Amino acid sequence: MKKEYEKNGFVVIEDFLPLGVYKEIVKIFNTGEFVEINQIREERYKLWETLEDKHFPSDNEKYMAHFWSSFDVVSNLKIIRMYDRYIKPLLEKILDEKNQKVRHQATKYKNNGKNFTRIHYDDYMGSIGYILYLTELDWKYDWGGQLQIIKEGKILSHLPSPNKLIIVNHTLKNSHWVTPVSEWSKEDRNTLTGFCINKNLDLPDTWRNRKDISVIE
Repeated sequence: MKKEYEKNGFVVIEDFLPLGVYKEIVKIFNTGEFVEINQIREERYKLWETLEDKHFPSDNEKYMAHFWSSFDVVSNLKIIRMYDRYIKPLLEKILDEKNQKVRHQATKYKNNGKNFTRIHYDDYMGSIGYILYLTELDWKYDWGGQLQIIKEGKILSHLPSPNKLIIVNHTLKNSHWVTPVSEWSKEDRNTLTGFCINKNLDLPDTWRNRKDISVIE
């Protein structure tokens, strides 16, 4: 797993949680209260300028993201215990490092064709991250909501399949984005996501002043 993480920049694990645990986590997510997040960053693509890639957004474009987020979900003790028992040990094994600071977020992309995240890097958010998909149906190819990752000039696409965990190596700076969830999708794209940093580092500014996330030091 560690070799795959270091070489490819991500590791995919299907059917990650025991089924009973997964159903309980999905239930908590589906009963949470969500707030709308609409991000517009005027100067972000100037910071991320990638001249060697003509397909990367120009520096005069705006980074944008539109989704829904829930502190209600990520502050739930059952969610925190699930992370501690199942996800945290994997991250520590990959990094050979314990007691990371972690930032959790519960994210919903509604099936309205309007929720998305434009291409970006996440190295400034943390060295390692995770995505746990909390969908319930067999996701169809054209429902949207796909995580798209650029790797050596190719687009790698990941369907938001139920109970799939993706561990991401943000130090490799593989740009990525999330496509809009189509109106004909039969469910929303639901995920728990997280970023980790070394326990001795100060919290990034992007971890502060957000009422919809949970930070554990």
